Amino acid sequence: MIKVAIYEDNVGLREVLVSVIKSTQDFEMAGEFGNCMDVLENTRAFQPDVILMDIDMPGKSGIAGTAEVKAAFPNVEVIINTVFDDDNRIFDALKAGATGYLLKKSSLGHLVGSIRDVKDGGAPMSPAIARKVLELSIADKPSETSTFNLSERELDVLKSLSRGLSYKMAADEMCLSIDTIRSYVKRIYEKLHVHSVTEAVHKVFIEKRE
Repeated sequence: MIKVAIYEDNVGLREVLVSVIKSTQDFEMAGEFGNCMDVLENTRAFQPDVILMDIDMPGKSGIAGTAEVKAAFPNVEVIINTVFDDDNRIFDALKAGATGYLLKKSSLGHLVGSIRDVKDGGAPMSPAIARKVLELSIADKPSETSTFNLSERELDVLKSLSRGLSYKMAADEMCLSIDTIRSYVKRIYEKLHVHSVTEAVHKVFIEKRE
């Protein structure tokens, strides 16, 4: 079972999201909240595997809440679910440790698939967000000193995953097996000392911009 917590201040939308989670066979609700003021206490109490996090909420932004969660509970995956698609919020969400970034206009089916993908090591994003992340991350080719000894093939795999592709989609695109993609990802994580695709993208492509 994948335990999912929801942070969303729009009551109607939150009820829809809760209904989707409860009706999905391999999902379990791990709390629903209208703000993230007590996000650390909630995470400690309900122990979610994945948090679906809105950005614009009263009291504290979802990006600030994400940073708190990832600092205290690094194994909890956070997917931003928002109406905002501007570069600054995407950039800040990645810096905060968000593993995925979805727009609220995405289908509920895409949302369910994204929760599963993030538990499989993916970095799910709405297509428009994936394009922006790609532009943010590789508009400038990383210098040799910022690639952390990643091979060209490993960089290619990381670029594919930075676009929000699942392991299977990246494997199909690169004409590789999914096990080969997993092997590349394992080596990337070991070289970068990270635990997610988002962390890897941030370290290789984005940190140099800060």
